[in-house]
Amino acid sequence: MVKRTIKFTPIAASVALTLGLTACGSDNDRNIPVTPVEAFTATGDAQFNIEVTGKAVKGSMKSAVVTVMTLDASGQSVPVAFRSAASAEAESFSEEALSQDAADAAVEASKIAANPEVLTDESGRYSIYLDDDFTGPVYITVKTSAEGDDSFLRCDAYVGCGDYDVAPEADDVNDGDTAIEFGEWYKTDLELSVVKFIPAVEADTSGVSGAAGDLNVASSYKANVTFLTSLVAALLLDSGSSVDEDAIATASLNTVVQVMGQEAALLLSAIIGDLSNGGAVDLSDVDGEEELTDGILAIAQLSSSIQGLPSIGDVMSSIAAGIKSGQFKGNTDAGIAAIATMLQTAITNTANIFVAVATGDETAIEDALKAAFTANNPSATQAQIDAFAANSVGIAAKAKAAKDKAVKNGAATDAGLAAAAIKVKKALEVIGCTGAECTVGDDFYTALAAALTVEITASQTALTTLEMNIETAQSSLADVQAMGGDALTADNAAAFVSAVTLLKNEATTADLAAKAGSIFVKSQGYVTAANALVTQSSDYQQILDSATLLQTDASVAVTDTVAYDLALAALVAEAEAAIETFDVALAAAKLVAEDTADVADEKKSVADTAEAASTSALANAEGAMIDTAANATEALELAMTAVTAASDFAAAVDALEIAIEQALVAANAYLDLEGEGAQAMIDALTAMQTAAVAQGELASEQFVTAYNLQLAAETAVAKLEVLTSVKATSESLSTMTVLTNTGGQAVIDAADVLADVIDELAEMGNSGEGTSTRQPDWSYNYDLDALVLVLENETTGEMISASASYQGEQLVVAWGATLMGENDATVSLVTADTQAQALTDCVDFAAGTIDATQIDSCLIFTFDGAVDKDTVDDAEIIDTQAWNHVEIMDGDSGFTGMLNLTATEESDSSSITLEGMSGDLDFKVMGMVDSSGDEDESTLEVMVKGDAAMGYTLSLTGMESTGYTGDVKAMYNGEMMSFGTASKVTNGVSITYIDGDVVPYTDVDLIDSSK
Repeated sequence: MVKRTIKFTPIAASVALTLGLTACGSDNDRNIPVTPVEAFTATGDAQFNIEVTGKAVKGSMKSAVVTVMTLDASGQSVPVAFRSAASAEAESFSEEALSQDAADAAVEASKIAANPEVLTDESGRYSIYLDDDFTGPVYITVKTSAEGDDSFLRCDAYVGCGDYDVAPEADDVNDGDTAIEFGEWYKTDLELSVVKFIPAVEADTSGVSGAAGDLNVASSYKANVTFLTSLVAALLLDSGSSVDEDAIATASLNTVVQVMGQEAALLLSAIIGDLSNGGAVDLSDVDGEEELTDGILAIAQLSSSIQGLPSIGDVMSSIAAGIKSGQFKGNTDAGIAAIATMLQTAITNTANIFVAVATGDETAIEDALKAAFTANNPSATQAQIDAFAANSVGIAAKAKAAKDKAVKNGAATDAGLAAAAIKVKKALEVIGCTGAECTVGDDFYTALAAALTVEITASQTALTTLEMNIETAQSSLADVQAMGGDALTADNAAAFVSAVTLLKNEATTADLAAKAGSIFVKSQGYVTAANALVTQSSDYQQILDSATLLQTDASVAVTDTVAYDLALAALVAEAEAAIETFDVALAAAKLVAEDTADVADEKKSVADTAEAASTSALANAEGAMIDTAANATEALELAMTAVTAASDFAAAVDALEIAIEQALVAANAYLDLEGEGAQAMIDALTAMQTAAVAQGELASEQFVTAYNLQLAAETAVAKLEVLTSVKATSESLSTMTVLTNTGGQAVIDAADVLADVIDELAEMGNSGEGTSTRQPDWSYNYDLDALVLVLENETTGEMISASASYQGEQLVVAWGATLMGENDATVSLVTADTQAQALTDCVDFAAGTIDATQIDSCLIFTFDGAVDKDTVDDAEIIDTQAWNHVEIMDGDSGFTGMLNLTATEESDSSSITLEGMSGDLDFKVMGMVDSSGDEDESTLEVMVKGDAAMGYTLSLTGMESTGYTGDVKAMYNGEMMSFGTASKVTNGVSITYIDGDVVPYTDVDLIDSSK
């Protein structure tokens, strides 16, 4: 608050007096009145209680310089006052100047002049505190430097972050070689940034103390500094306009869609309106402050992938330029487009490696690392590949240890992390957007609302559980408090100290304040995202109401946990004082050591029970069969149970190891006081610790085995679901008239009739009519000069017509037929309304002026030279082709389509293609007969089109003497897979499916029909 006053200062008074005295000369006529110098004073108080805290990660930025600014109405950065600690009391400022505006400005300058230097800690964490009156955007940058300071960047890219100029000394982090590997610190120039909007508040509406429980904090905001927030900040600063919450939400959504694509963007529903609320995760050192949800894991993998690319700064600049231009992926700038391609490769590699980290052992991680190196370095020499392979052993161990640490710190469970890894990998298979994909519409917002609702519901459930845990902790706290105060005596002092220690240990393990803070920060993100949805449509108001209620409840939980921690701290102080007051150091140390050892024993019992449950569940899963759909479904349930049991086993071991560590601290403290039996306690705990490590390794092995069984069962279930469709398609094909002997034989019979009659007419005159001697049911009418032929079967009503024309080396025939098959099936070879039109179409088709979709039924004979009616008898046919528009009506499935045949004399081969619709089934049959050898070799392939058929393909090949064999395939997981073996049997085809079923399909003789 600035107070303004106008007064005479000592300087002004002195000047005025001097001027006044000067005016007292003898020449009164020349006296000049002097106006006093008017001075303006501004005073003000400032209290810095708005906390902005977060982490700068790409991996972690250690001892990095933090710069804090605000943005003016044009989006330009200007200084702002801040402090590195919350104010316990107001700071006062007073400045004087020759104008009120200048005085006011001087007060603000004084506030800013007192700004401290802020550096990040080893995890990249920072906290700054703004004036209580501040509202608007705060612009924060975090910078590491290659030279001149103690800042470092940690490499969290699995494939490494380049090379050191000079190899560092080996220590517990760096291995001493020149490669900057996963988990190692290195010097580099990197600046990340974030823009966070601080809303105006009438009072303390958050109810939240700071991250450390500082009661001086009025409100707290998370502002993580990451790769994505830096892109958002760049867009906002380039906009040249004022920044508010809506601007940040719009830029955040645009950035995520441009870089990651709409599908992946939905994973980030919890923070999509303000990316600074999450995503600050260093994969090499996950501290558990953030839960590794699908969205957070996706951001972490993206950031890790960026760090593995050369020149991080240049890459980020190019990505920002691409986003600003409206399309990062597929940008017209070749350089930007190349970086998009490079990023896709890098993030695919990272996702593959993480799946191995989350679900496999170190060998699986090594294999994934080597595959990634090969993909990133396609021209690498064998020596380079071998060198990386050698290093990958250590990297795999670090990656596995980092995952285990993440689980132990509560960032995820083994089972949850494995599921997230698979889901994120799928979402990141294709990142970015092009064209219309870059514009979000109603469908996206609907999906975003659904995803956000799931997130809010999950957090509400977590908060309910947390509230119950807080109540339990408060009850335990009250019980211990009752032991102190006036009730504390020399007799119970040691017991009081032990009870306080156990309570403190439980609180450390539970970390309720961190859990409450995590839910509160999530709720802030939910509110921001929900506000963005409501901006699109008021239909989403209920989501905003739920998010707001969650935020209110979460702030209460934070307040409760802060109060609990303060009360516990008071108990700890009281216990320490009781040790001195009642001189019970040794007795208290002994009791604490014994009681903490008892807790370790309890955790050991829990871990042993979990081990037995996991071992049993795994045995059940390993014994399950996946040969049939029913068995595979049961096997999947058993495998999932085993995965959960192994994950619970690992969690129990983690809890045991923490309890052992706490008990060892107590036992060593007792040993320091030369307590009797202390060394025996330590020895027992050390042995327990060794056993716990072995149990942890067993839990990890069982989890990997169980998860692989789950994957196998999932694969089997999915395959067998496809198999059900494959079997149904096979059955449909086997009953289709066109593919049975009934339909196929009808067409073949027509060809036989036509061949017999033509052969018969060759011995007769140029024209005539009568009854065929070879096919007595058929009458004929022909004219060789006009090249027309009509055959009729008066008994059945069948008819065959043909008209032809010599065209150079070709004889072009237009023909049609109405034929009767078995079971009253009608087979029609469709032709035009008139023979003349049909022939014209066939001639045009033979000449290439129209395509096969514009004709009906045509035969084209190609001779070894030009032919006419006088020379055709002496010419040799070298190629025969037939396009037949076939319709079959059998009261069942029927058929409409094309039957095409080709016979080539030179290669002594022929082929048949049948393509069309039968009922709802769209299919294609391709057959080929090679007669160049001593025995005909036939190949047949039946393909069914449409999504439902999933690429169904039945293939057969072979010879009569050796039999015809093949398989039936369909699409599974993006690739064609065999679902059974097929063989030709008498009057049909037999298929042996992958589930062991052997199904014969009779009245199918495709091989003979094709011949």
